[in-house]
Amino acid sequence: MKIGEFARLGQVSVRMLRHYESLGLLIPNSVDRFTGHRSYTVGQLLRLNRIMALNALGISLRKVSELLDAQLSTSALSDMLNLRRHQLRAEQTAAAAKLAEVEFRLTLIERTTMDHPDCIIKDLPAERVLGRALVLGEPPFDTTEIGPLFGEVATTLAEAGTRHGVGVGLYTDTGHGTEVTCGYRVDTGQEISNLHFTELPSAEAATLIHEGSMSHIGASWQHLSEWCLTQGYSLSGPCREVYLETDADADGSDGSGWVVELQQPIAR
Repeated sequence: MKIGEFARLGQVSVRMLRHYESLGLLIPNSVDRFTGHRSYTVGQLLRLNRIMALNALGISLRKVSELLDAQLSTSALSDMLNLRRHQLRAEQTAAAAKLAEVEFRLTLIERTTMDHPDCIIKDLPAERVLGRALVLGEPPFDTTEIGPLFGEVATTLAEAGTRHGVGVGLYTDTGHGTEVTCGYRVDTGQEISNLHFTELPSAEAATLIHEGSMSHIGASWQHLSEWCLTQGYSLSGPCREVYLETDADADGSDGSGWVVELQQPIAR
């Protein structure tokens, strides 16, 4: 086949094929002595794929030539590619975490220009929450387990035939990190396997409605806490998030469609 057809089949440019030829990495099957047109065979795709794979590992083209001449086995090449895949995924995860931290800090820095709703003092009634807890550790928190945990609790409640209200997240500082309880308001006292009750006493609390991306909820919490302290209140007891609206499908997977009431118990 002509060089253009081979390039399309191999998902590379003609320029790259000519470069490989100049290095002796991939020589055309034939070259027309009069026109100089180069032809390749389907069988040469295997060598092309090996060249591209090894180069993707960060191996120089000169080293690639040595490895090909040494007839690197398919299993050895697969092992090398799998190792590189794991490395890239780890780098991607680390980069995503760093990006999230930068965006979070940027939000905190710029929050003085954000349109925060008014904080409101209200009396919270005593209530019962049935759910499960996990420890987030030290900040910055990895919150990827929270959403799935709410889903697991909801499924367990449904299987037990227990009706429940809105979701509630309870955050408590412990000696070994921050513990979050993911649960739902319930009226029943029925014990359910793998779930535990948290009895919340009535309390006076400062509250704030957070709307928008959940990645920015930390800025809303900081705003609420600062407001409490500047008003002469002290923070008392675990803080709570009440998920009033969790329809993220309409506005994106980042929770930008959620409406959450932040509740911080206070005392004078």
